[in-house]
Amino acid sequence: MFDLIVYDGVDELDVVGPLEVLRRAGALGADLGARLCSRLPDEEVTGAFGLELHPDGAFVPGRADVVVVPGGGWVARADNGAWAEVNRGHWLALLAEAAASGSVMAGVCTGALLLAHAGVIGARRATTHRDARADLAALGATVVPQRVVDEGQLVTSGGVTSGLDLALWLVQRFFGPSLADLVAEGLEYPWVSPAAQASQV
Repeated sequence: MFDLIVYDGVDELDVVGPLEVLRRAGALGADLGARLCSRLPDEEVTGAFGLELHPDGAFVPGRADVVVVPGGGWVARADNGAWAEVNRGHWLALLAEAAASGSVMAGVCTGALLLAHAGVIGARRATTHRDARADLAALGATVVPQRVVDEGQLVTSGGVTSGLDLALWLVQRFFGPSLADLVAEGLEYPWVSPAAQASQV
């Protein structure tokens, strides 16, 4: 099971891109479910550009195999978004608990900053939006300017559209490259597996 957390000011593409990849993979036969999860039950969420999201339920740490943490609003220090959620602090303990339970934690773009502030990243390799890399490094992470960085229980991706790459990588990791390629083909998305990129270095 994949849980995608959402909060006011979240970047819509950070959420919808991975959600479509994962649900397409499920429709093509992968044994996976993908849910949108808010912090509170029956909480309505409004994205950074006004999209109203209706989550499937409240987030429960330890319930999902993979927790996808989107970003949004960090660079602008917006009143709603990842920056605001770090300052409010409500998500941080939940994310730390989910990581401690064994869930794979996956940060999209500046969602990595939420994970870093929750103590999930530490000194491990990670990436984020190019304009937030200094902030991530200041928290102790080893910042790598790659599209997707996989550290086992931690996976991060850099840039707004990188949620597609991250989700396709997770599909490949858990269900194989053929399915990931099939999903990418259906999306008409010119995806290159991080494993393939690494082999070319």
